[in-house]
Amino acid sequence: MNFFGITFERDIHRVQVVQALHSVAVSFISIYVPAFLLLHGFSLSGTILFFVVFHIVGLAFGLITCPWLMWRFGLAPTLRLSFPIQLLYYVALNLSPNVSLPWILIAAIGGIANILYWMPLNILLVRHADCKKMGSDLGVFFALPKIFGIAGPILSAVLIPIVGFWPMFAVSGFGLVLSYFPLYGIRKEEKKIRFRISQVWEELRKRRLLFFLEGLDNIIEESEWFWGIFVFLIIGSLSVPGIVGGLEALGGALFAILIGKLADRHAAKLVPIAAVLLSAVWVVRFFVVSPVAAYAASFAASFLMMFFLVSYFGMIYRKIKGDEEETFLIVREIPTVLGRIVVFGVLFLIIDDPRKMFFLPIATIALLILILVIKRKRFELISVASE
Repeated sequence: MNFFGITFERDIHRVQVVQALHSVAVSFISIYVPAFLLLHGFSLSGTILFFVVFHIVGLAFGLITCPWLMWRFGLAPTLRLSFPIQLLYYVALNLSPNVSLPWILIAAIGGIANILYWMPLNILLVRHADCKKMGSDLGVFFALPKIFGIAGPILSAVLIPIVGFWPMFAVSGFGLVLSYFPLYGIRKEEKKIRFRISQVWEELRKRRLLFFLEGLDNIIEESEWFWGIFVFLIIGSLSVPGIVGGLEALGGALFAILIGKLADRHAAKLVPIAAVLLSAVWVVRFFVVSPVAAYAASFAASFLMMFFLVSYFGMIYRKIKGDEEETFLIVREIPTVLGRIVVFGVLFLIIDDPRKMFFLPIATIALLILILVIKRKRFELISVASE
């Protein structure tokens, strides 16, 4: 198979295909989960609390149980375990309006499925990525789900207002089954995951700057998640989340591959540029009041988020590759979840005026840029060392 010059001969290409299939599958419904909750009796604060439980349970499982599973059974088998649990999450979510299921249990199942997918996937990604082509490998990793995932949110935008949620849950479930199979082609990992909970503090101390940046990055990413909810609230149409998701996929698809090639050599220089432009989009969003303006802002943000994410992760993953990267990728779930909790906490404080939420990503981006400017020599040395 040859796609945009990619021959899919390396194990990382199988990881990229798994991510593409998985993202396409969940694109039919994942962007609608907050809208689903809001339409079935959850307040905005209740919806936020659902995702707080989702991420906290996922973090606890990720630190205590997931490393043992990866050590005992391997990365790919642990990743495969996430698919049936995610199917269970979607089934429980779909049944919840008619069957008395505790929402805390549903959120916990979703959090466990989420961490079981992302933790081994990220380790496989970094383990099989080429350090000298880290930007290109990440560009493809981000681009393939966008290229093949454009149709999912758009179809959901058309069909959910007509037929409801359950057919989209069924389509997502079928897609998850398909994404299960490419993992079998990945060669058995020779290096086992060895992680103890006692390592957490030492790892946090050792790489405190990187973990702080991870927290900032997740505040920025989770703020984009809130944007979809905000647009749904101000426009009020069930088609809105799907249209926003489709525009974001369309805008970020091919751009990711281009940025990935640039990030191979200039990731540290690209991150501040992407961050400044992304901050400008958040400023523009203060003035969004119509559907057309909301869709235009979503389309523009999709380019810039891809610009930021490929450059940022290219810089971070190049720095940690070959230096106990598995430990870093396990422990980084702590700042990842803390960053998301910051977003949820701010949302609780400004629940009556959600537009004030936009100040948080703007301030976070400003802090990120400041740190990168102050520490620019340290990160620029990463690119030089990898050449």
